[in-house]
Amino acid sequence: MPGSDDRIVSQVGCLDTERLVATLIPATGYHCEVWKSLGALIHNRRRQRLEIIIKLHYQPCRFEEIRLYALQYRKLRQRLGEIVPQAEFVATEVNGQPSVIVIAEAVYPWFNLANPANEEETIELLCRNPRARDQLDLFLSAARHWYDAEDARRVIDLYGLDNLVLDKKTRELRYVDSFEVFFNEDLLDLLPDPDAGLIERITLSLRRLEYLNYVLAEIDKRRRRNH
Repeated sequence: MPGSDDRIVSQVGCLDTERLVATLIPATGYHCEVWKSLGALIHNRRRQRLEIIIKLHYQPCRFEEIRLYALQYRKLRQRLGEIVPQAEFVATEVNGQPSVIVIAEAVYPWFNLANPANEEETIELLCRNPRARDQLDLFLSAARHWYDAEDARRVIDLYGLDNLVLDKKTRELRYVDSFEVFFNEDLLDLLPDPDAGLIERITLSLRRLEYLNYVLAEIDKRRRRNH
């Protein structure tokens, strides 16, 4: 892990990490190290403040894996639109090993929508915010679509601490995971001795999807009652 909160210690082939000011976001990424960096974009001679997220994959990564991650991202973005922050996957070297980084637009997580501990706050906020409510509806519809696909039962990853969040600035939903965003539940039937960690991640993700369906139903119930 990095020893400083204002520099990326890892050597990244496509980044000048010695000059790049960045802050580590601790305990965020299951597959990656997550940093926030502040820069500037010059457009039409005007300087615009730009905050970005940089994700460094923990393990060496082959090009075939990178292509799969990018394909999964495009599926998410195509189905969920701006719920998924804009991002670019870059094949590069990290500490001399082939790997991948993601450069994404910054998100300002308020709280984890999939955590039942936030139930009352989630329901109240989304009752007052029809756009966020509709985004949750879209997210759950997409999750059902991927799970009911004919070729595989894909479970969207809700295992992370903050994969599905409400953004502080926009009060809108954001899904921020970038690597291995789907679990294949069929593997639990195909593998003779499935990994206990995989079972746990799939089970919790499905439980959280069930909880989010309850939240959406409760929001609609309260809105009907108030109107």
